[in-house]
Amino acid sequence: MRYSKDQVSKALRKASGLLEGPVHPAAKIAEVLSPYMDCTEVTGASDQLHDDIRSSIFAMMGDAYRREGNVQLAAQWYRRASSISPGSHAPAYAHMVCEHQLADFYSDALTTLVAHRGRWLAKPMIARLLHRIMTSRKEANFEKNDLEYLRQHAISKAA
Repeated sequence: MRYSKDQVSKALRKASGLLEGPVHPAAKIAEVLSPYMDCTEVTGASDQLHDDIRSSIFAMMGDAYRREGNVQLAAQWYRRASSISPGSHAPAYAHMVCEHQLADFYSDALTTLVAHRGRWLAKPMIARLLHRIMTSRKEANFEKNDLEYLRQHAISKAA
């Protein structure tokens, strides 16, 4: 199905607002995003932005289930998002997988986090610096530790 960038962006903003609201937002967020889950084309977006927008639909569902404490469903939604793009959900996905020792997701979370970091390193130095200033040291350390943990455990699980 084809949707415009504005349509999907508006739904994502509405879902994001719901994420901040009630304790159990998944059902309401699913209601907002369900029309866009079959989206295969986003008009007005190309290449990486196109994939990131499509991926965000599923990552938002992962965020909702993670907020509710349903890490298994959150991981499944994040995996689906990751199959499209290693978007901004990668650090949260990896951290959740590590924190809850979701061994079935180690390999996927590792692949997603490595791709996300590759995209990060491709950004101009000034953009990375500004982001690091706004990001807490704790978050940066989580990402580094999660990457190390996943590298160690994804490999040992595959062996």
